[in-house]
Amino acid sequence: MNSYIIGDRIKKIIYIKDIKRIYVAMKLGMSYNTLTKKLQGKREFSYIEICKLKDILELSDELAIKVFFDPNFDIEKNLLIS
Repeated sequence: MNSYIIGDRIKKIIYIKDIKRIYVAMKLGMSYNTLTKKLQGKREFSYIEICKLKDILELSDELAIKVFFDPNFDIEKNLLIS
C-alpha cells in the first residue's frame, strides 16, 4: 500500500475526529516531525505504529483494515457514515 495514501487517510481521520497531531505523536512515542514525515508518505508506519494508531483513533477492526490495506477504500464516503 502506498505510504502517501495511508498518510493522507490518517490525516483526514485526525482532522475529522479533531485530534491534535502532537497528541498522536506523543501517544505513538515519536516526535511531531517524525509523525509529519509519516503522514506525508516520506516514511512508512510500522506494524506496531499501525496497531497503536488503531487504538488512538478509535478505529474498528474493519475500518482499520480498510484504511491501512485497501487501495480502493474511499475514506471520505466511509467516515461520514461511521
